[in-house]
Amino acid sequence: MQSLEIALLPVEARSIEADCYVVVDALRATTTIATLFSRGLRDLVAVDSLELARELANRDGRILFGEVDGHPPAGFEFGNSPVEASNARVEGRGAVLFTTNGTAALCALAESGGAVLAGALTNAAAIVEAIDDAESVVLVCAGNGTGTRFAMEDFLTAGEIARLARDRYPGIEIGDAARLAIAAATTGNLERRFAQSRHGRITAARGYQADIEYAAKTDLSDVVPAMVEYGKGWARLTPLENGS
Repeated sequence: MQSLEIALLPVEARSIEADCYVVVDALRATTTIATLFSRGLRDLVAVDSLELARELANRDGRILFGEVDGHPPAGFEFGNSPVEASNARVEGRGAVLFTTNGTAALCALAESGGAVLAGALTNAAAIVEAIDDAESVVLVCAGNGTGTRFAMEDFLTAGEIARLARDRYPGIEIGDAARLAIAAATTGNLERRFAQSRHGRITAARGYQADIEYAAKTDLSDVVPAMVEYGKGWARLTPLENGS
């Protein structure tokens, strides 16, 4: 790998040409996705609308996961909770996921021309191994406010992934935002800083403190979710073989 950048928002990532984009929505979408695949999920379709989520679930018999204002929408079997996902019986099944920020970011990067992966602290080491063959990588912070506002927890997660990549691939060029993120990620306890972030406080107030604690854990999964096909408003992900 020759270079690694961090995009603070998906719109920035779309202006950076790269071989691989790793979407990070620590609280909570990409953490939930990584968890579901570690439980044996066959595939997952990330969508950017509730209507499409319901349509695909009805048409294809997929399990409905998602959130609006942090909570499961009416008719959804599960929310967007990695703790809930860690106990879900999903082996061999397909799912569809709608969230405010993370799935929108995945769909937005679908036409980027590069590989698109879903990254979190919980699969950080596997992500770093998976990007071995890419010459240029962008870690994409999904952000808040439907991808319009900076999210500290995504920035810290991207910083930790960038740190691991820097240590694994000596000599790679690290972009300015990635340098800042690495410095931020190595200062203080990540779980506490997740909880102190704006979205962390909102998540806790909604009753999902356990999800914050879960999302701050490292290397719970060796599975790397990767986009394999996409269409208007959707992107289908499957696990990379052997997480690499």
